[in-house]
Amino acid sequence: MDEVSHIGLVEKVEGDKATIRILSVSACSACKSKGACSISEMKEKLVDVHLKENQDVKIGDNVNVAIAQKQGDRAVILAYAIPILVFIGILALLTQQKASELLAGGAAIGGVGLYFLVLRLFKSKIENQFMFYIK
Repeated sequence: MDEVSHIGLVEKVEGDKATIRILSVSACSACKSKGACSISEMKEKLVDVHLKENQDVKIGDNVNVAIAQKQGDRAVILAYAIPILVFIGILALLTQQKASELLAGGAAIGGVGLYFLVLRLFKSKIENQFMFYIK
């Protein structure tokens, strides 16, 4: 099974759930010239992982956290592809209808904002579709 994985540190364990701190590193953050460049990126993220019955992890343990590649692709589509399509679609539709550029641009930005608001309202349902696990 194709997967995306990161090494992380167990921050908290509560019942069958663990919170893992992972360091998300962009490709250029490992570059030797990153000190002279402003685009390198390293971010810490907290990920909640549901533990299997036989998994015994403790605070401070280093673990390998993974997610299926298909789920990662789905997250990219929800976070990037659909908002771009919403923006371009609204912009193209209103431009074709001879709306002013200000109105078309504002409506396109508003449409993307509305899309992210809807995502936020369904956050818990969407989160349940993305399952991280410890390898």
